[in-house]
Amino acid sequence: MEKKFFDILRIVQKNPVFGKTLMCGGMLDEKRMEILYEILYAIDRGEFTDTRNDIFQYGSLIGKKDLLARQIFLCLLILLDEQEQIIRK
Repeated sequence: MEKKFFDILRIVQKNPVFGKTLMCGGMLDEKRMEILYEILYAIDRGEFTDTRNDIFQYGSLIGKKDLLARQIFLCLLILLDEQEQIIRK
């Protein structure tokens, strides 16, 4: 799962049109996309201080019927927990 998130991050970094396409397709609104970028960058850098709060901020912007965003939210929490456990060991 972790690899998938970093692959997505790299794709978006190399091709900003991908992110714009997601937003135009109604899959992610601009605010959620910005928060998602911040979360992925923080996890990639190992900066976990405010990341959990950012994940919950992302979650608070999810609409009732947005199943993709809900899956991303859950995956972000799992990914953060996994990364924090790695750091503790």
